[in-house]
Amino acid sequence: MSWLRLLLLPVLVAALGAGGCAAAQGRTAAGAAPGMDAELLYQLLLAELTRRDNPGAAYSLTLEAARRSGHPQLYRRAIDIALAGRAPQAALDAAAAWVRAHPDDEEARRVQLQLLAGLQRPGELGTALRDWLRVATPARRLELIGAVPALLRRAGDASQAVAAARTALQPWLNEPATAAAAWAALGAVQLQAGAKDEALQAATRAVQADAAHPAGALLAVELLDAHPAAATALLQRHLQAARVRRDGGIDVHVAWAQALARRGETEAALALLAESPARDAAERRRVRLVQARVLREDGRDQAAYDTLAEALRAEPDDADLGYELALAAERLGRHDEMERLLRDLIARRPDDPHAYNALGYSLADRGERLEEARQLIQEALRRAPDDGYIMDSLGWVEYRLGNLAEARRWLARAMELRPDAEIAAHLGEVLWVLGEQDEARRVWRQGRELDARNRTLRETLRRFGVEP
Repeated sequence: MSWLRLLLLPVLVAALGAGGCAAAQGRTAAGAAPGMDAELLYQLLLAELTRRDNPGAAYSLTLEAARRSGHPQLYRRAIDIALAGRAPQAALDAAAAWVRAHPDDEEARRVQLQLLAGLQRPGELGTALRDWLRVATPARRLELIGAVPALLRRAGDASQAVAAARTALQPWLNEPATAAAAWAALGAVQLQAGAKDEALQAATRAVQADAAHPAGALLAVELLDAHPAAATALLQRHLQAARVRRDGGIDVHVAWAQALARRGETEAALALLAESPARDAAERRRVRLVQARVLREDGRDQAAYDTLAEALRAEPDDADLGYELALAAERLGRHDEMERLLRDLIARRPDDPHAYNALGYSLADRGERLEEARQLIQEALRRAPDDGYIMDSLGWVEYRLGNLAEARRWLARAMELRPDAEIAAHLGEVLWVLGEQDEARRVWRQGRELDARNRTLRETLRRFGVEP
């Protein structure tokens, strides 16, 4: 039957995907994929031929072929056919069969979890996570535990998500190697559900399990507003333990400093960054960037510029530092320097949208070379079509050009995608000019709730003499 195998090989390759293609080409003509006899190959051909007109039959044939052959790509193909036919339960059944056939296959587990999350089945999701954690290697298990909050963020009802997290994490809450990460993950899910007191208890258990582990401390950062004293105590305990162990990174220092800066505690934030245990050039660079941003948000533009200039002298080829220095130069009115730095960055990283956007926005904000500004921002949007900040820039340049309806459209879309105080300032201004004062006040109030210290929003409200 070698002629039949040769006849059906293109169909088999299509069904198995690129991996199947490589595997098929690597075998001799006398052999076939494991379990791929002539009958099975014919079954796959029939499935592919009927896929459009009868996806249910194609799904059944492909899943049966997957079960008979054990080939992972056929399980994946059955899932794709089911999803294309808008049969998510059938896709989930195929994923479950794939997991049963290959319990160590990470792709099978991942697809099953994605389907369960998309179908908002938190109970089943918790069980599937628990089962994956049981078979994972110790290192992979810790990674998966850290991913639990993100996996459950879109799993439906918040209380059910917490129950699912408990199901998944319960076996690991008292294991010395996993307790800190597991308690922190559970607390993060509780925080997502609005249960801040329970989240604090979980953060406490995480720090008690291993004070030097960053997971509990990072959760404490998220609880600073709700429980400032208790969260601060947990953070201080973590920093002390990390100093003793001397193997901690800078994640907690950075996160805590950023939280302090948002609360207006700039000096405390800078002091924390100054004592961060940066271990290498990459971590020192990260600390410098955060220091500069904290200074900039506090209105200390010269200090931010000096911090970045010093860092760039040490790393003259660092494009990110050059970008941040350009923003700092603009704040100081050094527009020529800003443009030089951004054009250099565009030349070095022509596919990076941010330099195009920053230069275009700067020109638009100053009301200069507006057509060029629009072209730069459109170029940025072409590279990042779903970026709310770039949409904000495009709306702002349209406003400067007098195209109010187009400005409103882009700014409203930007605000929807990326709620932000600066975008709110821009959208509110356009609405005000259009005569929609009540809506403008509502948007500005939303901006103040997001960040009352935002410089652009405060300046906009001052110019219009408005107290929203």
